[in-house]
Amino acid sequence: MAIPRSKNITIKEIAAQCDVSPSTVSLVLNNSPKIKASTRDRVMKMVDKLDYQPNQMARSLVSRRSKCLSVTVPNLAHVFSDVYFGEIISGIYQEANLSGYKILLDIAQEKFIGDKEYLNILRNRRADGMVYIASTIEDRFLLEFEEQPYPLLLVNHYFPGSQLNYISVDYKKAAKLAAHHLLELGHRKIGLIIGTNTFTGLDFRDTFLEVCEGRGIEKKDLPWCGVKDWDEQEGYEMAKKLLARHPDLTAIMAGNDRMAIGAIRYLSNMNLRVPEDVSVMGMDDIPSARYTTPGLSTLHMDLFRLGELSCRHLLNLLEGKESECHELKEPHLVLRESTGPAKPDSAS
Repeated sequence: MAIPRSKNITIKEIAAQCDVSPSTVSLVLNNSPKIKASTRDRVMKMVDKLDYQPNQMARSLVSRRSKCLSVTVPNLAHVFSDVYFGEIISGIYQEANLSGYKILLDIAQEKFIGDKEYLNILRNRRADGMVYIASTIEDRFLLEFEEQPYPLLLVNHYFPGSQLNYISVDYKKAAKLAAHHLLELGHRKIGLIIGTNTFTGLDFRDTFLEVCEGRGIEKKDLPWCGVKDWDEQEGYEMAKKLLARHPDLTAIMAGNDRMAIGAIRYLSNMNLRVPEDVSVMGMDDIPSARYTTPGLSTLHMDLFRLGELSCRHLLNLLEGKESECHELKEPHLVLRESTGPAKPDSAS
């Protein structure tokens, strides 16, 4: 049966007809040496057959490099002053600079998304590829990249079922490490403060609760609060909320160090000792975590290194050295003074 021609043919449709991945089609269009000649011929025949309009543009991308990379972050207040983003961006900058690239910083504000600037930056050759840091569940516009020839790499997030490239900390592994640490200290009533606007946050929440329930902890003893801003203020407010409803909690697990620091401040204001009355644990191991009082037990993520690796993978995708990137990096425990044994009368 003849395949109808359409000016709206996408890379995904070409991939389906050729029984290959969209990233393989993109590599063919970018003249990647990694693709077998037989696969290249099959894809290009289908490109011609379907009259894929962006063909000539896509095949010329390699020779029209801007030597600039787009680095995009979510639309958060004072996002560039956030140490989490600053560490990742610093790593990206160092690797880009060593490779002869500049970086172009953008915030995914409403106009940026509405005007499809995330695509125009690459179409107009202002940047050769994009790194998007810490996208959220709502950032579905990024799925358009599945049908585009432009390289995109997500950092510390992913979309389940999508073929978008990503590099991320393994948040399921992080949840297991944190849960086992607190359980081994005898904690049986643990509050969780976690961002629910990311799939990685949901992975952490679900895995943490699963591990605790697997050790016999009842759901009623595992209250959790969802947040969206992930900052000290939310950590403070959510600790207040948790303790008001569950005054017998002996531990609080926060989804990042900033929220953990906010939680510690609330506990201090309530004359509750950390960790003697309530243990507090964070995640990321930002520089200030070691200087809190008490020092913050956390999960080390090496955000700077994550930025370096994200840039290297994006450059490899641009140069055809990789066809895809779906990489998880392992976290590890950093134990300081903010976690300790549960009070003896709370372990029952």
